[in-house]
This record gives sequence, structure tokens and C-alpha cells, in this order.
Amino acid sequence: MKDFVAALSARGDSQLLTEAIPDGVRFLRSRGQVTVLVMEDMPQVRTVRWLADDSPMPYGRGALYRTARLAFPFVIIIVALRAGGLTGYQQCFYRTERLVTLGDSLLYTNLFNCARAYRQESWLCLANLQRDLAPLSWNHKVQEIRRHMWAASFNQSSEVHEGMSFWQTMRTIDPRVKSLDAWEEASRADAFFPLGVRWQPARLTIGEAMNAMLNGAGSPLPPETLPDLARLLGTIAAAPAARVAQADSLRS
Repeated sequence: MKDFVAALSARGDSQLLTEAIPDGVRFLRSRGQVTVLVMEDMPQVRTVRWLADDSPMPYGRGALYRTARLAFPFVIIIVALRAGGLTGYQQCFYRTERLVTLGDSLLYTNLFNCARAYRQESWLCLANLQRDLAPLSWNHKVQEIRRHMWAASFNQSSEVHEGMSFWQTMRTIDPRVKSLDAWEEASRADAFFPLGVRWQPARLTIGEAMNAMLNGAGSPLPPETLPDLARLLGTIAAAPAARVAQADSLRS
């Protein structure tokens, strides 16, 4: 049965996007209404807003921030969208080399707003991305996600709601990232020093992360056995009858 479905799929015509693949998107995979995009940002020094050490609040109103110039390795952002909109399944990882295959491994970040949460290895908080992405073009969706990632403030929102962020748990892996001041100083000395940091392995490949997010966002795998296919066909066949029965009950 599995081979039969695979043979049918191989003969099907699939068009994942109706537009050019956005710049920086390295992999994409769709199943039903869910599409997972993998974005890769190149190593560079970025200006970010970071929660100040003396901030009276961990996030939100009353929180104080400082501007920092920080060097980053390859930054991998993975987002699952349903019908073009956010699903809550979004993750962020590091790498010290470019993505090449789905078997490439991932590394944990050292960022605020990233934590092991919501059944995800490195959940990325996009709670303040209020714009509805569904009506946007794919290029604009990617731009909005990237803009929010780097223009929003890095704070302790994930720690308040979901436990320790990776900023707290990864500060001992290298003296150059033990504090924001140390990170800034190392960035001034060598813009590519993060490529030499021994970031903690996530023990997860990019393909495994994409598959888990497709499943988590509610897009089931195709049937692999005859009973699975029979149940699916039964559900499809029963749907029109159920709608008719519901309409009759409303008229009565």
C-alpha cells in the first residue's frame, strides 16, 4: 500500500508555490494546507535591542532595553504556515556551515525568545508579530518573519511563560558569549568568531525538524496501509451525507 501511494505521488503534478521561491529560503515542504519554510541567514554582525541587565520588567511595558552590535553564525529559522498564516510552530537554530541536505544537523542558539517549549526543540517566540501573513505574497511573508525576528526586542517573555531561554542556559559554553558585553567585545574583535564556538548540538536534523512541524501543525501523513486508505475514503464519502443531515435538522 505504501509503495502504491508513493507510485501515485511520483506521477502527480505538484506545484508548491505559485511564485518565485523567496530569497534565503533553503528548503520548503508542503503537506495539505501546511507549508514549512526553512530560512537561512548568513553570518553577520547585527544591531539588536536586548533586555538591559537593570530592566525593572522582564518584558512588555516598563522593560528597558539597550542596543548591541552582535556577531551571529548561520541562523536557521523554520516556520510552519497553514493556508499562509502562522500556526505557532516556529523554531530557530544555529549552524556553523551552510545547509546542504535535509540530513544536516542543527545547533541550539543562545538567544532570548528561544526555548524548549510547546513540544518544539527550539521554539521561537513570534507572539508580537500581529500582522496576518495569510494574504501576503510568499516573499512578503518571509520578509515579515525576518523583520520581526531581528527588529523586535530580545527579552525574557519565553522564560516567564515557558521556562529558561537559551540565553540563560548557554552562557557557559564559551567565555565570548558569557555576557552581552563579552559578546559585543568578541564581535568587535572578530565578526566571524561565532563560527568557531562549540554550540550545543540539538541532535536533530533539518529534515526531522520539518517533519515534526508538519505533524505538529496538524497535517497528517498520507495513508500507508489498506485499512488507513479505507478509513480515509469512508470519511470523505460520509462528509456530504453529514452536511445534508445537518441541513435537514436546521430546516426542521
